[in-house]
Amino acid sequence: MKTTEKVTKTAAPTTYLAGWLQFPEPTEPLFAVRSGRSLIQWPTAREIQEVSARLTQISRRGIRSEARGDYFASGDLAYQMREIIQATAELFRKSQRLNKPANERRTPWATNPQNR
Repeated sequence: MKTTEKVTKTAAPTTYLAGWLQFPEPTEPLFAVRSGRSLIQWPTAREIQEVSARLTQISRRGIRSEARGDYFASGDLAYQMREIIQATAELFRKSQRLNKPANERRTPWATNPQNR
């Protein structure tokens, strides 16, 4: 004698679906209206100067900490400062590539004509 099982799907509770199904307001546009302003928020010159002043303060604190013999804290600060300097150098290199004309820019996915 063969035994068979019938698997039935149960309906999801309506309370779960109520939070999931959301319909847009009929009076609002379906797509966001674009304003004339740029969506990119560039830091101001003052913000950049404040960051530079803070980095100088951090460097001084790290040097004083090392002079007191706290090599763990000062080493961590020195490492983080070095990371910031390297990230800034990389950012500068990227910005220099933007100054080149489009046909001279080297992109990572560009193929080398000599390898063809």
